[in-house]
Amino acid sequence: MIYCVKLSKKIKAVRRLPIYIYLHIHLSWSLENIRKRIQKNISSKLRKYFKRSKSLLTKPAFKLTSEQANEVSLMLELNDDLKLAYRSKELFYQYVLTQPNKIRASKALREWIRRAKESNLKEFNSCITAFNNWFLEMYNSFDYPWTNCPLEGTHTKIKTLKRNCFGIRSFNLFRKRIMFSCK
Repeated sequence: MIYCVKLSKKIKAVRRLPIYIYLHIHLSWSLENIRKRIQKNISSKLRKYFKRSKSLLTKPAFKLTSEQANEVSLMLELNDDLKLAYRSKELFYQYVLTQPNKIRASKALREWIRRAKESNLKEFNSCITAFNNWFLEMYNSFDYPWTNCPLEGTHTKIKTLKRNCFGIRSFNLFRKRIMFSCK
C-alpha cells in the first residue's frame, strides 16, 4: 500500500486520452457481432472475405484509403443491418466525438443513443447499456482533461507481479522488483 501512495504522488495530471479509445471498444464489439451474424448466412467465399476484412469495418471512415473504402462499400451492400450499424458507428465518430464541450456532447450522445435504440439491432443493446451506465463519466470527459489511466495501468502491473511472484522470500526483493518493472 505504501508503494501505491508514493506512486500516485509521482504521477501528475495527464491529458485525457480521447474518449474514442474508451468507447470504440463497445462500438467495435457491436459491429463485430452483427458481422458474425451476417457471415453465418452467406456463401463460403464471401464468409472468408468478411472474416479477413473485419478490421475495415471497425476502422473510422476518415482513416480508410480509397481502395479500403470501396471494399467496405461492397460489404455494406450485402446487408441492410450491417449498413445501418456502420452508419451508426460513423455517426458516433463524426457527430458525438467532435463536440467541443460537455453540454453539446451530452445532447449529441443522447441523440445517438436514441437512434441506436430505434435501429432495433439487438447487438447494440450492450453498447447502449454501457453508454447509459457511463454517461456521466463520458459527459465529463469533454470538459475535464485528466485521467487516471497511468495509475490504473501501474496498479494492474503490480497486481500481475504480485500474482506471478507468489512465494518470493522477502518483501524487500518483491518491492525492488515492482520498482524495477514500473519505471
